[in-house]
Amino acid sequence: MENSSESSMAVDVAIDDESKLTVSLQIASSLTSWRHRRHRVISVQFFQNPGNLPLHAADQPESSTFRNDDGELDFSLPLRQEKQSISIPYTAMPSFTYGDLINLRVSLEDTVTGEVLSYESVDFLVKKNGLPDFFSHQRMRDYLKTEQQTEVRLAKIDYWLSRNADKDQVVRMGIELLKELAMNGSSEAAEKLADVYSDNRFTIHNKNEAEKWKHHLAKKMPKKPDTHVQSEKNKKLPAQISDEASLKTCEELAESGDNEAQFMIYAYSCLPEGSSYEDSRAFAYVKAAAESGLTKAVRALAGAYKKNLVFISIENAQEYIGILKTAAKKKQALAEYLLFHISYEGSCLGQPVNGNRKEAYAWLLSSAEHGGIDAAYDLWHYFEQGNEFLMEQEKALKWLIFAADHGLAKAKTRLGDLYIDGHYLDKDDRKGLAYLKEASEQKDWEAQMKQYEGYYEGRYKDILWEKNRTKALKLLKSFAQSGNPRACVLIMDKYERDNEMMMDHREAVGYLRSAAKSGDALAMYRYANVLLDGFYVSADLAEAKHLIETSAALNYPEAQFALYHYYFSGYKSLHHDHVNKERAYQWLLKAARTLPSAQYELWKLSKQDNAADWIITDKRAVEYLFRSAAQKYSPALFQVGMAFGSGSGIETNPERGLSLIEEAAALHHPEAVYELAQIRLRGSFGGQEVAKDENEGLHLLLLSAELGYPLACKQVGEWYAKGLLPNESELWVRQIVKAAIDAGLALDEQVSPLVKQEAASAN
Repeated sequence: MENSSESSMAVDVAIDDESKLTVSLQIASSLTSWRHRRHRVISVQFFQNPGNLPLHAADQPESSTFRNDDGELDFSLPLRQEKQSISIPYTAMPSFTYGDLINLRVSLEDTVTGEVLSYESVDFLVKKNGLPDFFSHQRMRDYLKTEQQTEVRLAKIDYWLSRNADKDQVVRMGIELLKELAMNGSSEAAEKLADVYSDNRFTIHNKNEAEKWKHHLAKKMPKKPDTHVQSEKNKKLPAQISDEASLKTCEELAESGDNEAQFMIYAYSCLPEGSSYEDSRAFAYVKAAAESGLTKAVRALAGAYKKNLVFISIENAQEYIGILKTAAKKKQALAEYLLFHISYEGSCLGQPVNGNRKEAYAWLLSSAEHGGIDAAYDLWHYFEQGNEFLMEQEKALKWLIFAADHGLAKAKTRLGDLYIDGHYLDKDDRKGLAYLKEASEQKDWEAQMKQYEGYYEGRYKDILWEKNRTKALKLLKSFAQSGNPRACVLIMDKYERDNEMMMDHREAVGYLRSAAKSGDALAMYRYANVLLDGFYVSADLAEAKHLIETSAALNYPEAQFALYHYYFSGYKSLHHDHVNKERAYQWLLKAARTLPSAQYELWKLSKQDNAADWIITDKRAVEYLFRSAAQKYSPALFQVGMAFGSGSGIETNPERGLSLIEEAAALHHPEAVYELAQIRLRGSFGGQEVAKDENEGLHLLLLSAELGYPLACKQVGEWYAKGLLPNESELWVRQIVKAAIDAGLALDEQVSPLVKQEAASAN
């Protein structure tokens, strides 16, 4: 068993040769109190190595409990008590073959913050009977000696050695196996031997042995010209790799430590013409070039991991961090910026690592000081979004100006707005517009949309503009065609509103589809809804679900909120086989970081009768309600207003409460309009007298009924039956009454004639 964090959780696994694995957990008592455990979950995942590949569940009914929507063995359960156990039947697992390496990971997660509090890892090696058993080095050696496929054997030896570089006995067993393969003609094994003996991480590091195996390898490969290293250094780097001769020159230079040559070979291997080049060798070159501090190599290495060009394990993550830190010692700004994100987020390549906000800030500042314009902009961004790093305004502003003046388009856009607003800077419209124009020419999406807005509205903020809607729409189309997803989404909006641009549905949807394919989270969410509706294009539920999940993974809150509904009760035409509250709540909490409707939903859920085991406290739920109201979400404004009137959970303040209810009513929230009608009719709120106005009250009551609020519809029907609304149309009142009945409200007997007439007209 491998303990991967300072443990607040102990894991014990029992193997039943007949039917199942049983995972027993011992959780620290400090985490299992009711106050803590309601937002803690235990996550269980299975992976196959080498490659850290998620293990898929068997296609059996009994595996449904243990698999996620992608069919992987990946599930979670709520934390309930100090001791818990989970039994996973073998029938839920796929078929294994002798020598398969399986990794079980059990993590304790906080669903509010997303933090991994503790995790444990257990390795298994599949026996000859196809069932897993606990991993041991001796079992591994016995298996590897019998594995017939050289490629599989090498991959697993490599994996085994890389995980145990500091264990002398394991390394020597691995070396023995590699030598056997090398002596039988495997050049890959000889190359691995040379690498191991050259690498000072390994206990048997020996330069002489490394040279011996390099010499052995050279004899097996086509001979290179016997030139001195110095002559290799004197070779001229070709402009590009176009043939065998230029590739050979680059390889010779790369071996002598030329970082440009190393990067060039990697870049060549990514091209179609270089696809046959050995991946591991090309990747070793780009790592060496990145470690040297070559910016484009650092960027390429990050991109390779991001695109999953390599399988990622915790060992990969730690190696990557080591490469970045070596590059950072050479004042490499991009490496420092990447280390900032790793330290800030506590995650590297999807693997949990130690996070440290103080250390993160040091990396961010160092990156900016060494010329990193993204880091410079982020220093401003963190200042403006709450000043988490406690930076002085003047210093933060200097970093924004530095980023803008050194070419960062989004910094120019923000600086342009600051000059136009006169915020933090003296107002200077000329400078502001100049920065916005430069950013737009650099294809900054936000700046382009501001330029469109200026021509369309004839003004931008307080600056008069040439009002030319024809030019504005032409610009909008050109922005969309150049890849601006915001322009694409707006074109779809315009089509659905009044088709101002005179497009057919295929053209409008084509722009939205193009933006979705480009990876824009908003466009993916919008196009997913088009696919679900099936109106403009044929419905495609699978693709729609994929787009929503991808958009949510990119932190688009509307998509995250949609996944909450999907797992809880279904989203539009997407329905889940069974309710998964844990997963639904996780997505809801993510959406609630910024989305007011999700924040309000959290508060609503906390008020339900079955919320005794809810994942957030009442105090936290109220905080979410207030955050939603602060963003002018009308249901939240109304509820906060009512709370101020009743003093429920907060200090009574009827005056403040009434103003919030009026604000919600102005946003057409039906319940707020109805409540405001009652306040005007009775002339009191929260135990205090307020202005009484029966005419205004009646107007609001009728408006609330027209907005479909059931209680208002009921009251209108009853008042009409009593003769209190003599000037109203009976036909209109009948429709209003029907809305109350459809909502399940019981009406007074006096209203029954209207009900009968409505029923008769319906027949």
